[in-house]
Amino acid sequence: MPRLTQVIALLALFLPTPAAAQRRPRPERPATVEARRAAWARHQELDRTTPFHGLVWRDVGPVVQGGRLVDIEGVPGEPYTFYVAYASGGLWKTTDNGVSFEPLFDDQPTIVMGDIALDPSNPQRIWVGTGENNSSRSSYGGFGVFRTDDGGKTWRHMGLEDTDRIGRVLVDPRNPNRVFVAALGRLYTPRGQRGVYRTDDGGETWHQVLVGDDVTGFVDLVFEPGNPDVLYAAAWERSRRPWNFVEGGEGSGIYKSTDGGETWRRLEGGFPRGGHVGRIGLTVSASNPSTIYASMDNQEILPEDQWDLGGGAVSAKRLRTMTKEEFLRQDEEEIEDFLRATDLDPRLDAEQLIAAVRSDSITLQDIMNALQNANSSLFETDIRGIEVWRSDDGGVTWRLTNPEPIRDVVYTYGYYFGQIRVAPDDPDRIYVLGVPLLMSEDGGVTFRQVGGRRVHGDHQAFWIDPESPNRVILGNDGGLDVSYDGGETWLGLASVAVGQFYTVAVDMADPYNIYGGLQDNGVLKGSSRSRPDISPNWTRVGGGDGMYVQIDPRDNQTVYWGFQFGNYFRRGSDGQERIKPRNGILEEPLRYNWLTPILLSTHNNDVLYFGSNELYRSMDQGETWTALSPDMTHNENRGDVPFATITTIAESPKRFGLLWVGTDDGHVHVTRGSGDEWTEVSGGLPRDRWVSRVEASHADENVAYVSLNGYRDDDITAYVYRTDDLGRHWRDVSEGLPDEPVNVIREDPVNPAVLYVGTDRGVYVSLDTGRTWTAAGADLPNVPVHDLVVHPRERELVAGTHGRSIWVLDVLPVQELTPEVRDSAVHVFPLEAIRYQRGWRSRRSRWFYRPEDAPFRNIPFWVGESGRVEWSVLDSHQRPLRRGEMDVTAGVNNLRWDLLLDEQLALAAERADRDEEEGEPDSSETPWADAARLGRPLYVTPGEYIIRITAGDHPAETEFEVESPKPRDPRVKPKPPIRGEKRDRGGER
Repeated sequence: MPRLTQVIALLALFLPTPAAAQRRPRPERPATVEARRAAWARHQELDRTTPFHGLVWRDVGPVVQGGRLVDIEGVPGEPYTFYVAYASGGLWKTTDNGVSFEPLFDDQPTIVMGDIALDPSNPQRIWVGTGENNSSRSSYGGFGVFRTDDGGKTWRHMGLEDTDRIGRVLVDPRNPNRVFVAALGRLYTPRGQRGVYRTDDGGETWHQVLVGDDVTGFVDLVFEPGNPDVLYAAAWERSRRPWNFVEGGEGSGIYKSTDGGETWRRLEGGFPRGGHVGRIGLTVSASNPSTIYASMDNQEILPEDQWDLGGGAVSAKRLRTMTKEEFLRQDEEEIEDFLRATDLDPRLDAEQLIAAVRSDSITLQDIMNALQNANSSLFETDIRGIEVWRSDDGGVTWRLTNPEPIRDVVYTYGYYFGQIRVAPDDPDRIYVLGVPLLMSEDGGVTFRQVGGRRVHGDHQAFWIDPESPNRVILGNDGGLDVSYDGGETWLGLASVAVGQFYTVAVDMADPYNIYGGLQDNGVLKGSSRSRPDISPNWTRVGGGDGMYVQIDPRDNQTVYWGFQFGNYFRRGSDGQERIKPRNGILEEPLRYNWLTPILLSTHNNDVLYFGSNELYRSMDQGETWTALSPDMTHNENRGDVPFATITTIAESPKRFGLLWVGTDDGHVHVTRGSGDEWTEVSGGLPRDRWVSRVEASHADENVAYVSLNGYRDDDITAYVYRTDDLGRHWRDVSEGLPDEPVNVIREDPVNPAVLYVGTDRGVYVSLDTGRTWTAAGADLPNVPVHDLVVHPRERELVAGTHGRSIWVLDVLPVQELTPEVRDSAVHVFPLEAIRYQRGWRSRRSRWFYRPEDAPFRNIPFWVGESGRVEWSVLDSHQRPLRRGEMDVTAGVNNLRWDLLLDEQLALAAERADRDEEEGEPDSSETPWADAARLGRPLYVTPGEYIIRITAGDHPAETEFEVESPKPRDPRVKPKPPIRGEKRDRGGER
């Protein structure tokens, strides 16, 4: 059936059903400060009362990629000590020049950083302004201002909760109680405290000394060196909606105060103003305080005669002024290069396109219409971009340092940068941060790039050591880099797990691997057994902003991965191939979400689903595509951000072709027959909220779960729903969850009564299909969790966090915590076998033994009441080998056993075994006696064991096995056979 006819037929089946047509409830309004406080209190309560306190999340990294870093502060007189703030990864401190870092802020209501400031008179007093100021898709708001007086050991909340996002914090060097804050306010709604605030009593009270408006806040703030009564403030007008971002406006500009913030005046003197003025960064020269620099994101479109038309003879921009005759005169190879570079309809080659244009069946305007592409718009729109303005008279007059556009630095997303620095000893040496890092040594007249081969792009923070200006520290989307020669050479300091993951996936290797797409760090793959401190073990699969990943379980080698706006690839042993549904030149261009979803069918691993604004299916691993639906969206809002797109796809594990689709404009559809008939089932779900996930049940094809997310409306409500009848009716299952936007919901594949949700603050679990909720495990940082997956074989929950990389939790005890177990006094959960390691049969090195690397086994168990329990390790004859006691709390506890035995008990058990035998034993029969004789630790040896936990008069136990070590490899490998050579059955010639 021709595609147009197919779509018309589908539309006839796409009419609203009663479930879809019923009046949908209004969503909640933007959250108040009181609602945010209540949400944090509920989060703390669930953490405190969870029965899963004994299940501890483990951090598996990665660290190789770093993460978006927004501020750096050094400590005067302590060159090896500095602080770094990650956008959604918290505050960290190093005292050894970046060799190691300690997190300082993980137990606060938010770890989202905006800016940090050290008190110049007391570096132990640190101020933190929370809420990221970069205003990107995944920039989170904060919880106001915090202060520590003991270097980060304890913190006090100092108010300004409704600032939401803070651009800068300044501490008066003469008076530690006088502090200034530049506040941006909310990103998506016209709410929040916007302006410049000052405290004169150390944060007890605040006064707004410079007022913003509904869309204008303040993003930067600097003192005049040596005279803190003189301040400069950068105002920024910006407003974001899910479909559009207004990056500048009349409200953007520079203000100056000469009386400590009491009064302000807007600086003119030639500095631009108007709708094109975007984010502004400020810096003042310490060696010449009258010299001020401002970096400005200029959103003005360049005149067409200044456009970069590209290096090819045929390009999207050249087509604007090219006639049909000029096009037909182009070299066929150039047209073929153009087709491939722009990823136009792959069914057309250059010869066919030339023939179509010659016959007028395709016009040049048709080609230009088909080239609407969100990704190319990011990088190829010809705006003025970054500009550097300089004043040498304290802001009275301004001049543009370089009249020519500084191209390919901030592109269309200057809102993501906005930092400029001047060297303290040279008013003409400046650094401008963008996708490259630029340096000028002539006051901005000329620039050159600084940054090594391994230094990441997208630079966000820069600190110059005032006592040694050639020592500079750089923060970017890849983490942290330091230079000791002013930026000529760099040393990377990626040692903390602060990756911002969008998605996570697992394969079926043994041990299994984890895959994930990260913000501006591509797609990475690493072992589930990785340890960030000693074994990074992560490799790159692909680049860009990494998105969804799917792995073919048949070989664990064929990987589907992609980057922003629907650019996907299939990678396998035969190389890599681009896979993406493209429509024809004469058809309306498809819309692709920033995080375009894909899904590999569990029923047939050759089948791949792909969501644009329509759902597509490939039956041949992405080689060819068929549309299964018409446009699944209804919202007509269009702007410079792709919108009205599919955001989530689910297929029932019980039935091939039973498909669910959710969209960013709040709609959910289902089909039982691979798209032959779609039913909208959004009725009963709040309207106008982003569908973050649809999860089809593993146990019942009629059951599904939906989570919706209000982040883009500053709505923190936890929206989670369940249907038992394919969407005809929905039941709210969020009661008891904190009000935190929900990014993902998963049903446990082993126990369908168990649900997991990942929110903007953590992970929660329900044991009763959503009727009640509690925190899932201990020690997970207070960080946004964007994706979850349960490994079906290993029974582990993998969380992809947006700020602290990947964490893993053993959820076997969650899956097996049945009502019967909860009613028992004590219960020990099943334990899988472990393999004996030959290295255990050796003495510990006096110098190189590290206790943290010693083997251990976690033994989870349930107790009904808090108190004290006895535990023991027994051999298969019930003889004790190790005994101990521990305090427990009602719920799931964990015994961390170091696999060592009590020498007296072990030798007694070994002798008892020998009493039943005749003759003298050899050493293989007395391994523990030999270990004691040779000074080796007494580890368990291959065999069957029992773990017993006794609570009061109630014992419970479970068996486990220690397997024999793997067979040794031969010391001399046999020679490879020669073709045609005969061998006997024993392998001898």
